[in-house]
Amino acid sequence: MKKTVVFLGIILLTVGFTRAQQPLPASDLPGNAPHTAARKVAPGKAALLSLILPGAGEYYAGQGNYTAFFLTSEVLGWAALFANQYYYRHLVSEYKTFARGHAGISPGGKSDRFWTDIGKFDNIYDYNTQRERERLFDELYELTPDNMWQWDSHENRLTYDGKRLHANDIDNQRVYFQLAIVLNHLVSGINALRLARRHNRQIKEQKVSLRMDAYRESDWSHYVGFNLNIRF
Repeated sequence: MKKTVVFLGIILLTVGFTRAQQPLPASDLPGNAPHTAARKVAPGKAALLSLILPGAGEYYAGQGNYTAFFLTSEVLGWAALFANQYYYRHLVSEYKTFARGHAGISPGGKSDRFWTDIGKFDNIYDYNTQRERERLFDELYELTPDNMWQWDSHENRLTYDGKRLHANDIDNQRVYFQLAIVLNHLVSGINALRLARRHNRQIKEQKVSLRMDAYRESDWSHYVGFNLNIRF
């Protein structure tokens, strides 16, 4: 009986060594559970995927927990950027409406310089006089209905200019959100590269594994044994 067990063990070890040279099919696992042989991943591809879409490289390297983190960060970054620009456009519409109501600005397309200039002078005449003193004749406005403005009070002009400056400050904040999005791509790319290299290193280090197989072939035959896998 003892010789039979030793002989069976030698056979099992030999079979296990041979089968270790190829991926194990699902039928070789207890209960026929699905099995995917560990495979190496390309670190460069992992990094490139995450540079394009944060978290994609981590998913490719088999690290789904990092994928959720970087994808969430990406969504939040873009959401914050869109919210910032939506608020900025709202503030622009607000100060332009204020100017139309208190400075008699006519509707129609106006340059950004025009909206800045009307916040610095009470009317077009004061503006043109100042430009003539500075000999900046190319910056004079023609006295046409589209260019005319006259603030109903000095205080309202200052209020308008404060609203315009606040809107510009909000618009300038978009740089921080854009920077956060770019950093998320870079950090995810570096992280994917690191995970892919670690993944490949772990596969290389896992040279020997021992697994016990036990299943019933028929009512009168059972299989019990050990499977030794040696990878090179």
